[in-house]
Amino acid sequence: MKQRIEYIDFAKGYAIFTIVCYHALQQVALSPLWQKAIVFGGTGVHLFFLLSGFGLAWSAQLESTLVFYRRRMSKVWFPYVLALTLSWLAAFAFHVFPDGWDAWLAGVALYQMFSAQYIESFGGHFWFISAILQFYLVFPLLVRLHHKLPSRLFLLFAFCLSVAWWLVVYFFGKSDLRNWNSFFLQFLWEFALGMALAVWMREKKEGRAERVQNLLEGRSAFWWLSLPVGLLFTGVMIGMIVKMGEIGRVFNDIPALLGYTCLSIFVYQTGRRWLPSLNRFFIWISSFSYSLYLTHVLVLHLYMLALGVAVLTVPTLLLYLGLALVAGKVFESGIRSKNS
Repeated sequence: MKQRIEYIDFAKGYAIFTIVCYHALQQVALSPLWQKAIVFGGTGVHLFFLLSGFGLAWSAQLESTLVFYRRRMSKVWFPYVLALTLSWLAAFAFHVFPDGWDAWLAGVALYQMFSAQYIESFGGHFWFISAILQFYLVFPLLVRLHHKLPSRLFLLFAFCLSVAWWLVVYFFGKSDLRNWNSFFLQFLWEFALGMALAVWMREKKEGRAERVQNLLEGRSAFWWLSLPVGLLFTGVMIGMIVKMGEIGRVFNDIPALLGYTCLSIFVYQTGRRWLPSLNRFFIWISSFSYSLYLTHVLVLHLYMLALGVAVLTVPTLLLYLGLALVAGKVFESGIRSKNS
């Protein structure tokens, strides 16, 4: 239970960092082609949903539902409220966001996740926290369901629920509304897949979990296949967005997860062989990845306000990334001192 899988820590840091880069690159003057290409960074949310399900199931202990919720309140909700409060103060003092106390209250009271008016308040990135909180709310139910059903049936059930939700979002014309296209059912299959993988690897069924571990650690002779496979599915994802429009955006989660995950495995395996400092960098980021996500948009807006610019250049972009990491680390230190 206490065994750590290095790739999981790497992937958390890698996913959050590419998301931070994606949001920053949206403030850079890019050609139409590059504007489409940077969408890749935002697909890190798919891997993070899988990692969230994996992490909870991997470290699951015999605890009451009440204890589980209390821990999530302390580790997730409280930092979220603090980040919301800082964003609200910045909006009030510097007008970096058009949102006020009503948006702050919607986030604190957790009805932001159901409201098209508030779901993208204070920079828009808090929708992801709303989705994570929804998964935490239903996690005890998912655990009970997984105990009663074989893993394959559990995954099939979760996948069918997600597909049904995709169809509802598309046919009701809600694909442009964040509270619909990012409701937890949209990503349930990814979260459930993470749960099932954790249980499967913990039980080491038929030795296959060892082969998965060998692949993640780069000991497999075919580790390099993660690059062409990742590029293939990433191309499919981008093609669906460009060619299929609304329906492509709703139904591209499968190639998005596969493409992004395979490329992350390739980067991780390359780092193990030739660039260990790169892996250490992303593993370091994973130690405060949640805090980095909570604060990076606020830091971006304050940074651009201080510079007095509407767009970033490459040098100012690089400086921002450094500031975002420092702010995330400081925020994490404050949260840990509060919880200690």
